[in-house]
Amino acid sequence: MKTAKVLRIVFCGPGDVAKELEIAAKVIQDWNLDNFDRLNCGLQLSNWKTEAVPSMEGRGQAMINDQLIDEADLMVAVFWKRFGTPTGMHDSGTEEEVQRAIARQIPVLLYFSDIEAPTIKVDQFQSEKLSEFRRRAMECGLPWSFQSRKKFEDAFRNHLDFKVRELIYEQKNATAFEPIAAIHQTVQGDGNVSVVGDSNQFNFNNSGPKQPTIKLDYGDQYLSPSQQKEVSDLVRELADLIEEVKRKSRGQAMSEVWSRLKNQFKVEKYELLSPTQLPDVHEWYLVSKRILIRTSRRKNSSVHKSARIPAIKAAMNKMGLTNEEYYPEIANRLKLPQFNSLKDLKPKDLERVYTLVQRDQKKSG
Repeated sequence: MKTAKVLRIVFCGPGDVAKELEIAAKVIQDWNLDNFDRLNCGLQLSNWKTEAVPSMEGRGQAMINDQLIDEADLMVAVFWKRFGTPTGMHDSGTEEEVQRAIARQIPVLLYFSDIEAPTIKVDQFQSEKLSEFRRRAMECGLPWSFQSRKKFEDAFRNHLDFKVRELIYEQKNATAFEPIAAIHQTVQGDGNVSVVGDSNQFNFNNSGPKQPTIKLDYGDQYLSPSQQKEVSDLVRELADLIEEVKRKSRGQAMSEVWSRLKNQFKVEKYELLSPTQLPDVHEWYLVSKRILIRTSRRKNSSVHKSARIPAIKAAMNKMGLTNEEYYPEIANRLKLPQFNSLKDLKPKDLERVYTLVQRDQKKSG
């Protein structure tokens, strides 16, 4: 019997976001109904009020951290008017939970509610702490804000689906780019062509005329020739990255990506993919590319820079900003040493700059 994957989602927030917790529970239930059978994956929602087990073995927040936060695959945190109760180590329990998740590289979907609250006396301490936390969050990440609970529900539904699918693909691809043993065989003769098969590479010397590339049309239920080319282009782009990041030959890189594609979608030939699978192929491509670029930060910083720097420059051009005016601002906001060139930044700092610039571009419209 096939075992289903269960992703654990923890919801965090002060006491004034109970409505958002109800919405999140409904959205997660809907996701399970729509996707459990198709993706063989279910989502389990937890919250300290319903899931934490009483314990006198240590600090209360530490017990919540051990029981819920550290075991989560994804965190959803929401703030409205309250910041929360100090824990002895942080100004609120939710703040400590978010910081702990980030430190453990648990993905965090962070939301701030801009819904108008009933006319009540403002707690100055809560307001100041929340404003400071929100400012810091905007500087180092990409939180989301909403002006109505309907907007929260719509945004969370989209964000949850995207993030869960990303987690599923990342877990499936955790070993996707490990080296694959290749078999090399050379055949001499006129008119031979280069053939690539699963985990095998045959290098044929071709002294005859170049043969034309042929794309076969298998019928409406399969990829059309133009769609086959679309998939081939995505594969070539990933192979380009593998060549640079993993220092592999072109043949090895192409063979590896084709194998991963066919294993991912359970087809013997990529031409036998259906047109309805194209969006999933693009999603697989984006996740695979993201993994490779992230890997390049450690293994080949030049690849990481070649991906991030043009994206930063393009965003700056769209916003009409120059190096002279924007770089000092970036350095101040991220508390980095002043810099004159993006090439001088360390990979980790470049990634932070990239995230901030993308956020600024989104705000500017």
